[in-house]
Amino acid sequence: MKEGSLEHKIFRSALVFIMIMLIYAVSYRLYLHEFKTAIGFTIGWLFTYAIWRISSQSQRIELVVVPWAVCIFLFAIFLWFKTGGFNGSGLAFFCVTLILVIIASKKWRIRLIPIFIVIQSLLVLADIYLKHLPIWGINGKPQLDFVLLTSITLVLVVLLKNSYDEKEKKIEQFSRGLRELHRLNLRHDSNLDEVLSDYLNSGVELLGIKTGFIVEIQNGVPIITNSNDSEKSEDYTQELISLNKSVIMETDLERRTLYRAANMTNLNRKGISGLVPKYFIASPLTVNNAMYGVLLFSADESKRSGFEEYDIEIMELMAINISHLLDMKVWSEHQKKTDLELHLSEKRFKTIYDYANVGICVCDKKGMVLMANKALQDLLEYSEAELLGETFYSISGTDDLDEMDLDIQQYEQIVLGVIDHYSIEKKNTTKNGREIFVHKTVSTVRDEEDKVRFTVMIVDDVTNRKLNQQKIQNLNQQLEVQVEKMEVANKELEAFSYSVSHDLRAPLRAIDGFSKIILEDHEDEFSDESKRLLNVIIKNSGKMAMLIDDLLAFSRISRKVTEFKPINFDELVSGIIEEQALDNSIFTISPFPQAKGEPTLMKQVFSNLIGNAVKFSGNEPQPKIEIGVVERDEFYEFFVKDNGVGFNMAYYDKVFGVFQRLHTDEEFKGTGVGLAIVQKVMMKHNGKVWAESEEGKGTTFYFSLPK
Repeated sequence: MKEGSLEHKIFRSALVFIMIMLIYAVSYRLYLHEFKTAIGFTIGWLFTYAIWRISSQSQRIELVVVPWAVCIFLFAIFLWFKTGGFNGSGLAFFCVTLILVIIASKKWRIRLIPIFIVIQSLLVLADIYLKHLPIWGINGKPQLDFVLLTSITLVLVVLLKNSYDEKEKKIEQFSRGLRELHRLNLRHDSNLDEVLSDYLNSGVELLGIKTGFIVEIQNGVPIITNSNDSEKSEDYTQELISLNKSVIMETDLERRTLYRAANMTNLNRKGISGLVPKYFIASPLTVNNAMYGVLLFSADESKRSGFEEYDIEIMELMAINISHLLDMKVWSEHQKKTDLELHLSEKRFKTIYDYANVGICVCDKKGMVLMANKALQDLLEYSEAELLGETFYSISGTDDLDEMDLDIQQYEQIVLGVIDHYSIEKKNTTKNGREIFVHKTVSTVRDEEDKVRFTVMIVDDVTNRKLNQQKIQNLNQQLEVQVEKMEVANKELEAFSYSVSHDLRAPLRAIDGFSKIILEDHEDEFSDESKRLLNVIIKNSGKMAMLIDDLLAFSRISRKVTEFKPINFDELVSGIIEEQALDNSIFTISPFPQAKGEPTLMKQVFSNLIGNAVKFSGNEPQPKIEIGVVERDEFYEFFVKDNGVGFNMAYYDKVFGVFQRLHTDEEFKGTGVGLAIVQKVMMKHNGKVWAESEEGKGTTFYFSLPK
């Protein structure tokens, strides 16, 4: 019984009521001259007064309640007999018993009911059947209705008082929980893990469940567990999480506090599957208005048989506080990450800004320079202090006013948002009067409302490029003049070559003819040596004739006017094989697409390449020649492949040269002009020719024709 409680107030009021009754009894006994009885009532009054004084000062009122209750109960029985039963002491007996019932504990309160009923019944029976005994006073008629009424009243009072005590206990528990939450709220500046662990320990104590978790939904792992289980292994913790997995999932789904204590639960049994612990209570945790995790207390055994409404409220308040802490944690981690990224971004920008080999300038909307890096200072020959506060056009002076106006107009447009950037190349004069050419790119930096805050200029020195462009332009002009001169010289050389080759044919035929006549008519007159020399003259004149014919053919290619038209390469290749009376069995020919070219020249290309393939594979026991084409994106790639002697690719640069040969005349006949003709024909067709070869393994010649 606490000081200031309802029991305490009733107890002190009862003491005052009894003292008033005793004063009345003393006065009445003095009036009747019953002095001994008056002395007894006086002693009772003094004892009651002492108890009343002690009850207002003692911290342990229970120490005086028990002796007082015994004395008053016996005194009430004595008054019953001395003052006439129900008419006098019956009411006092009932009042004292009622007070005892109210101030007693729940355990003793229930026991007092049968004790009161038994004693009162015995007193009534004594009043009825033993009223002539000398111990009794003057008794009236017994009233059995009064016994029944007082018994019912006491039972109702006991029920109401028990209910009141239960409510008060719940209020005390709820107040205790609120005080604990208030204490935990004051720890918000402490280490988060320690605060969360403290929350779980407090929850374990308040709810009477030994295990608490804060489980993150996304990963399904505990963020933290209560310290009471800190010595448990990680496997044990995971086992408990698995046991509560269905509860966690259901809490995430329903987004409300779920609980179970023995047979009491608010779970929807149809919506949950798997194992469910015997005792648990779980509340959702939200961060940024999204489900983050679950606050869970769970065990197979509990100190309490069920959960009260205040347990649910405390649990939900605790979940709100923990959600707030986790929200702060997530925000803090996000802020740290953002700050780190911002720091790295600033560091990257500073590094690029400081060490860039191009000038970088930051200006305001009016074009006033706010920042200028080292490269720009070196380029314009101004210090940073001299550049700050100047406008971009004041430090980029030029004699070309139109160029300056264009630059300013575009800058105004970029500030107004008409354009988002622009680039311009212009002359620039440095501080020391040196003229340079710069390429300037200007862009904007905008805020979240898309308003221009700053402009950024990238200034690159293109002076050397401009000078080199001018030099290249001058060289190109000179080269065009030289090309014109070379074309004239080539034409004169080709005309000369054609003329010389044509004019050499007549005397060469005379030499060959007369040598043969002399040998035939005077064979008997010449010695063997003379005959040999005449044969050498005839042989070399024939070889000279072949060279002249090939040289004339080579010259005609340049002089020939080309007219490109579709060519049937299937007919062209088969015609060449038939004209040269070649063995068809050694050829493998793929179908050809219809490509454009000059028919006569293309026939000469295939004729030379097929002839070479037959000639250089002629010594093979089983010569094989493959002719085909591969279609590429922009051109056709023709090829002629043989399995002949091949050549060393180290001498590749001689393959397409005029009169260049990789084999002797005794090994393979020829003049060395055929492949030069092929290359010249391909040049006239805007194509190219190339070869791949390996000694002893054959050669493949390729040439391309545009589509």
